[in-house]
Amino acid sequence: MKIITWNCNLNFAKKFEHLEPMDADIFIIQECEKLKEDYFPNSQFYWTGRIENKGLGILIKNKSASLDPIHNPNLINFLPIRSDNLKILGVWAYNHRAKKFGDRVSGRTIQAIEYYKEWLGNESMPCIFGGDFNNSVIWDKTNNENNFENINKKLEDLGFRSAYHLKTNDKYGSEKTATFFHTKKESKKYHIDYLYLKSLEFKSIEVGKFKDWIKLSDHVPVLVELSIL
Repeated sequence: MKIITWNCNLNFAKKFEHLEPMDADIFIIQECEKLKEDYFPNSQFYWTGRIENKGLGILIKNKSASLDPIHNPNLINFLPIRSDNLKILGVWAYNHRAKKFGDRVSGRTIQAIEYYKEWLGNESMPCIFGGDFNNSVIWDKTNNENNFENINKKLEDLGFRSAYHLKTNDKYGSEKTATFFHTKKESKKYHIDYLYLKSLEFKSIEVGKFKDWIKLSDHVPVLVELSIL
């Protein structure tokens, strides 16, 4: 089984053909438009967001997936999906920008972890927590609850591990491979897209190359191939 996360920077329907050769089973896509559940043949597409051309989508290539009833739309751009014997929580962290939608709304990953804690912590089912976190330890500030160090610790306490960091042994904030290029400049590179796995083994992880993807988005896709399921 293969899983991709990618911030497509709008117009996912037109850009999907560039992901197809990667032959993934699950796609966690940020900044994508709202599409019908059956838009993609032999697949299911789920979407959440407050802006119809710019939300979070999860595309699954089977007919057994469903949106979990625990879904809280006030936690903007976090999407819980069940598929066979797997749970997926897709992430597009909106952080402080969520305030424009009202005081009851949050786009912070730390609050999503707290809300979905029991769902994520259930030991009976493997789980993926992944997407564009819009966060790194290099931006952590004193006494900020949503610091990436706090996010990572809470996920690790729940049994999750970042596939990229397990594979490379890179330190958080000092990743040798970037996933995001601010203003599409190769010199302004950051690692802010993650696939955290729980109770799952993986064969490989691949991060897209700047030269191959920069015309399509300011992010590159991250692909993980699981050794089970």
